[in-house]
Amino acid sequence: MNISGEIKANKTDKSSKVRSTIRLVASMLVVLFFAEAIVMFTLPLIFHTSIPFVDNFADSVMLILISAPFLWFLIARPLHATAREVERLNVSLAARAIDLEKQNAELQKTYHDLEVETVARHRAMEELREKEQLLIQQSRMAAMGEMLGNIAHQWRQPLNVLAVKIQEIGFLYQYDELSKEVLQSNISTAMEILQHLSRTITVFQDFSVPDKEKKLFMVEQVISNTLQIIEESIKKAGIKLEVSSAGNPQITGYPNEFGQVLMNLIMNAKDAFVEQGTASPHIVVHAWSENGTSVVTITDNGGGIKEAIMDKIFDPYFTTKELGKGTGIGLFLSKTIIEKNMGGRLSVRNVENGSEFRIEV
Repeated sequence: MNISGEIKANKTDKSSKVRSTIRLVASMLVVLFFAEAIVMFTLPLIFHTSIPFVDNFADSVMLILISAPFLWFLIARPLHATAREVERLNVSLAARAIDLEKQNAELQKTYHDLEVETVARHRAMEELREKEQLLIQQSRMAAMGEMLGNIAHQWRQPLNVLAVKIQEIGFLYQYDELSKEVLQSNISTAMEILQHLSRTITVFQDFSVPDKEKKLFMVEQVISNTLQIIEESIKKAGIKLEVSSAGNPQITGYPNEFGQVLMNLIMNAKDAFVEQGTASPHIVVHAWSENGTSVVTITDNGGGIKEAIMDKIFDPYFTTKELGKGTGIGLFLSKTIIEKNMGGRLSVRNVENGSEFRIEV
């Protein structure tokens, strides 16, 4: 395109010089014509008589030569200058047209590049969406396994108590020692256990259903529901769990997803205790309101996080657990839920003898 533009510019310059020469010659002929006309026809008409030196050809030619310069400066020169200015403008317009053609070619190339880049970005977004869906599916499978384990821990003790109460009724009846008071007491205890199991089913069911839209929820209530699910698992692991709250914190967001984040962080701390062999494992969950923001911290004494991996723990598939014991997506999805879905912030830092995860929404 540049070579073509230079060829066009050279052709324009050559044709401009030829036209300028032709105009100059034509101007001189026009001047001589006007001079001859003035001498031969105009002057006799002005003076209403023939002029001797005009009738004489030699004198006429002399008069033409004398008057030609004046006519050149008065008529032909301005016309020639105007023509040159017009030609200069034409050359400038031609050069401008070449520049516009180059700019148009560059814009077309840029537009093509943008189209290619847009297609590449769409493809990358589709691939990222597919990966996110895969991560979510893997997370759900892992959460399902975790949930089944929690249900087993949650129900095992109440079911044992219920079995004992039913057996007690049978033994007492067998030996004819079943009184009305004992029967009513055991029935009352059995009903309380069954109601407790029914409530836990509701909690598990609500917890597993994804939220369709944001809504205002009490942080304390979500913490309570989450701990109810994992309470028995935490007790079995010998972990001391403390919960405190201040300022009645509230969040507009997705309560079930928020509960999933809390569960991930607490179970992460539980796994850290096992890896570190912590003698007296301790987890503190504290919630409060701070400058219009709800804050929840989960603090443990599991030895903390190595500084070398502090910046990597939220990366997908990053895990310090043994092969087969961790997917490496729990913290990644927790950060995605808090920051992408709920517009908050999830961070971590080391504290004395452990680590602290901080949720701000």
